[in-house]
Amino acid sequence: MDPTKPRPADRDSGPFLGPDILVPVRLRTLSDEYRDQPTEPEGSDREPAPAPPGFVDRIIERLRRRSGPGR
Repeated sequence: MDPTKPRPADRDSGPFLGPDILVPVRLRTLSDEYRDQPTEPEGSDREPAPAPPGFVDRIIERLRRRSGPGR
């Protein structure tokens, strides 16, 4: 680093008093870290997987099989 050029200023919220030390804490905001990007590529029209049958649906299916056309 060139000693004649001043360092860029660091954004900080000032020193916090600890038990034995003053600690400079850097200030960050959500806008510094957040990038608005789509989670999935556009044009991917995927359907979600079907939900597994619930308890009542399994009992109904079991009863239908027992009372089938052969009985």
